[in-house]
Amino acid sequence: MSNHKSSENRDQHILRRLANIEHKVDSLDQTTAFSLRADAEKHYDSVREVFGTSKRRVQVYLAANGNRAVEDIADLLSMNPPNVSRELSHLGEEGLLEVLEVEGGRSYWGKKAIDRTIRISRHLMEEYGFDEDGLPAS
Repeated sequence: MSNHKSSENRDQHILRRLANIEHKVDSLDQTTAFSLRADAEKHYDSVREVFGTSKRRVQVYLAANGNRAVEDIADLLSMNPPNVSRELSHLGEEGLLEVLEVEGGRSYWGKKAIDRTIRISRHLMEEYGFDEDGLPAS
């Protein structure tokens, strides 16, 4: 019984320490987010450089929500899969998108955390007149 109790205490101690670490990581994320948001306009200049005047690139970026593969995005946006694939690769190289999952030979693309931090999707939707899926806003 004593051995079981010490095991529980050890487990509870580990869980408390993990919760404390998680809290510190969340605090760092929030601090970073606020810092980046303070300079959002400067970062939007970089975003403008990545997207330029390419509405197709903006649409592909917005449609990459973590639940869609190349073919799904192409179907949604009525685009050719090779064009979508090129845009996804470019946005991946720019550090804005990443492959979140590969299942059955299909790569599911999603936005990196920086999107939420400085609200890139929101900015693009307002600037280019698209909805969250990259379709023209109604």
